[in-house]
Amino acid sequence: GDSIVTGQPVTDEITHRLPITLEVMFVAVGLSLILAIPIGVLSAYREGRRSDRLVSGGAQLALSMPVFVTGLILIYFFALKLQWFPATGWNRLSNGIGPNLKTVALPALSLAIPEAAVYTRVLRSDVITTLKENYILSARAKGLTDRFILFRHGLRPSLLTLVTVVGLSIGTLIGGTLVVEYLFAIPGIGKRIFSAIYQRDFMMVQGITILITAFYVIINTVVDLAYMVVDPRIRRAS
Repeated sequence: GDSIVTGQPVTDEITHRLPITLEVMFVAVGLSLILAIPIGVLSAYREGRRSDRLVSGGAQLALSMPVFVTGLILIYFFALKLQWFPATGWNRLSNGIGPNLKTVALPALSLAIPEAAVYTRVLRSDVITTLKENYILSARAKGLTDRFILFRHGLRPSLLTLVTVVGLSIGTLIGGTLVVEYLFAIPGIGKRIFSAIYQRDFMMVQGITILITAFYVIINTVVDLAYMVVDPRIRRAS
């Protein structure tokens, strides 16, 4: 249908704004995994030591802060104090990769920090369990290095739960993206749905809600397919 406020087709406005929201979300997921995988594996390997306790405390602190608080802290230090990134606004990829990355960095990092904390805790727990399996003990008895055992035999079996959590966290990321876009004045789906709710633009709200629902279903389907990539036993069984 058409927007009650602007009179323009809802699909046109969604098509224009959707790539911005998707970019913020996928960059956030990428940053979360880049942070969580090495930190989670290291924390599991050094279970009970000072570095493990430090990681656990940092993860708990990151989880306790709402996304908008994390965003405000990042704006204060990196945009206002250091002036490395712009505080608000958006540059599309058509304006160059550099300007685009500068505007996506802080919003994506605001989303990535709490998600990375979740991923780190999940991966740490699974890697600790995996490292106690008999085949890990056999690998150590064969003289394989700890690094090889950790990343070759310990990490991959521990990724199944992480893949599940990443899929489930897409819902959290969608909600967080709405807040982050409003905070950083990004012209994405999130900022538009806020204005649509305020203006009582029901057609726009319905269109964006349907889009979010469909996207969530698609992501969960992709997660099911990812299981077969991570664990060959599932692929052979199917």
